[in-house]
Amino acid sequence: MQPGTNWGNTFDATPDETSWGAPETTQPMIQGLAAKGYHSLRLTVTWKDHMGSAPDYTIDAPWMNKVQQVVDWALAANLYVMVNLHHDGWVGDMGHDHDAVLDRFQKVWLQIATRFKNYPNKLSFESKNEPGFQDANGKDLPKDQMDVLMDELNTAFFHVVRGTGGGNATRPLMLPPVYTSADQSELDSVKATITRLNDSNLMTTIHYYGYYPFSVNMGGGTKFDDKVRGWIDDAFDRVNTMFVAAGIPVVIGEWGLLSPDNVERGECLKYFEYVAQYDRKKNLTTMLWDTGGFYDRTTQDWNPANLDLTKITLQGEVGRATTSESDLLFLKPGFSNQDIIINLNLNGNTLVSVQDGATTVNPADYTLSGNKLTLKAKVLSKYFTGAYGQKTTLTINSNSGPAWKIFARYAAPPVASAFTVISGGDLSIPTAFNGDVLATIESKYADGSNAGPVGWSAFPNWGSDFHPDYANNAIVLANYFFSGAPIGSIVNLKFYFWSGKILTYQIQIKAPPTSSIPDYVIYGDSLAYGWYDWGWMSYNMSGTDLVHSGTNSITINPSPYGGLAMPTWATPDMSPYHTLTFWINGGTVGGQYIGVGPIRSDSSWGNGTGVTAPANTWQKIEIPLASIGAEGNPNVNGFYIQHWRGVDEPALFIDDIHLSANYASTAIELAGATNVATPLTITRSGYTLNRRTNRMVQTVTVSNPTTAAVTGPVYLEVDALSNNTTLLNATGTVSLGVPTGGNPYVLIASGNLASNASVSISLEFAVPASGSITYDARILTGITTP
Repeated sequence: MQPGTNWGNTFDATPDETSWGAPETTQPMIQGLAAKGYHSLRLTVTWKDHMGSAPDYTIDAPWMNKVQQVVDWALAANLYVMVNLHHDGWVGDMGHDHDAVLDRFQKVWLQIATRFKNYPNKLSFESKNEPGFQDANGKDLPKDQMDVLMDELNTAFFHVVRGTGGGNATRPLMLPPVYTSADQSELDSVKATITRLNDSNLMTTIHYYGYYPFSVNMGGGTKFDDKVRGWIDDAFDRVNTMFVAAGIPVVIGEWGLLSPDNVERGECLKYFEYVAQYDRKKNLTTMLWDTGGFYDRTTQDWNPANLDLTKITLQGEVGRATTSESDLLFLKPGFSNQDIIINLNLNGNTLVSVQDGATTVNPADYTLSGNKLTLKAKVLSKYFTGAYGQKTTLTINSNSGPAWKIFARYAAPPVASAFTVISGGDLSIPTAFNGDVLATIESKYADGSNAGPVGWSAFPNWGSDFHPDYANNAIVLANYFFSGAPIGSIVNLKFYFWSGKILTYQIQIKAPPTSSIPDYVIYGDSLAYGWYDWGWMSYNMSGTDLVHSGTNSITINPSPYGGLAMPTWATPDMSPYHTLTFWINGGTVGGQYIGVGPIRSDSSWGNGTGVTAPANTWQKIEIPLASIGAEGNPNVNGFYIQHWRGVDEPALFIDDIHLSANYASTAIELAGATNVATPLTITRSGYTLNRRTNRMVQTVTVSNPTTAAVTGPVYLEVDALSNNTTLLNATGTVSLGVPTGGNPYVLIASGNLASNASVSISLEFAVPASGSITYDARILTGITTP
């Protein structure tokens, strides 16, 4: 079955095959999949929208026929096929509706098993995708209760399928642990079930998406490092020892990264290569989670957007690929006369050649010692000029596997600028990247506690919480980033770059200014002069059933995605106004969900904000105009209210729609500055030569001139060390859980550094073959594991 893939976001989609954007499945798509070298296909199927009600739960014939047709195509293409229950969340209700769910589960599997009873054993069944069990409030049951239910569910699945006879008597059946987890306790439980059933054609499965902070790029998990590798090794070693060694096959039914686009590309490539080769080493079958990002179903070819990822993954199935410490190489101004050292990961391969763009580098211009590739200065010296940014692509060609690309960038230290803004929309911190690439950010209050949206970590989520905007020279933080930050508090930010540079920044949280300008009333008891209404659902602009103030309100009867638009030809001057306010009441039921947003002068609609109506009460809603792109926007000439659900809902009521010159009550003023002072000072002596060791020695003194102790331990980090120079008495290299270039560091003080105290150390450098010794000095404090 190795290698395998998933037919994701297709038959598992709800309610239909194409609902999540996948094309309708055809036989050429399946044939093309086999032609690309896959041996197995996990056909993920959600049945809940295609079955009748109790007591029979009859599966719709067209749905069953289409599933059977795809199975037939796959078997004809010589693929192994797996069919399951996928997004059938009703199975989880077994925790509080036991008998009804178990009855339904058995009847669904009876129908599937009966339809395929005479099929060859290249077809297998999986009882349930990622099974878990909840109470009546939707909360997970305790682990011991889940294990009991999982055993019962898997056992029922086993007996139903085996009981239909024919090929099902010996068909391979997959019994998953709770949530297809590789945790030891879950594996112990499913192993007990398999042992008790005593059937040689049973297998189990886990899903693997890696160490979570790395898989989504949050919590500082930016690099494919020893921790990420350790999680892979631990999970795969465990299932190999428990199952494979005992003759029980294990299928990694889904694997990949949860958010591969959030992960720096080179780190992503190294992860996929390592997982692919390690599962082979441990005799595990893998089924890559793919929704079209790898195999393009419309062209029946590899998706060119991910061709590099596909090639390195396929290489892992047969051998190892060459990679490097990073696929980013930073050329720093002033070092054009220095040789360039690149740390490769040859992984047992042999270097064949190096290319600079389309030009093959003369072998006389580089050397390879172990995994250390040294390019002579003249190879890249021509790129130390002109605009910052990517200058060339170095291609490392090996005797096996795809070429490894390294992107050489001319880069100077990034610089951020001060700003002052009232929160509302996303926050853009002006930043000149100068060719550098952002890796992550760290956010802490002045007392050292975590700030920002994550809570458990100072490192927020790449993409949703923050992202770099290279085109507009900004680092963008989400509009909710500082929600809940106390007025008057200070937030210290660190921007970590892939070059190893760390940019410090400070933001002060202030109360926004207030205004005496009166509100602009859009709707009181009626629409203001110059405003009019049109829409495509039932509404009454002069309703009297529920009124917040005056005599009338707007009664809305929500229909599927119906809307009410309120444009104006008497467009007000929006510049004084910061907030759209209104009052909403959901009537006796409540819970209706609407979106409110701007109408532009060209009649197009801007992005809106979702609002849920409360039951039996009037609630004031404040929408910052900046959050919907309407603040000071002369192209906005109205607002819309749209029902954001595809079903009819009970009437809701809206009243007193105003534009306010005051900011929303949740708004804060953010003042950012780069002049974040460090309390410690660094002084350096000149160099002396130790003739006995032939080392250059420099004394560095770190002083605390403040009246308070600085939290230790205290480390000196040596950044941007000149090429061909080595700090010989380094304690280690910095990881911090984030990239800092692997810079060497030295322990200054194991505890706090007292007021007016100083500590001196001697740094010992290897004498460079040419050039001078230069470096940047940085102090790290309060870090227990640098």
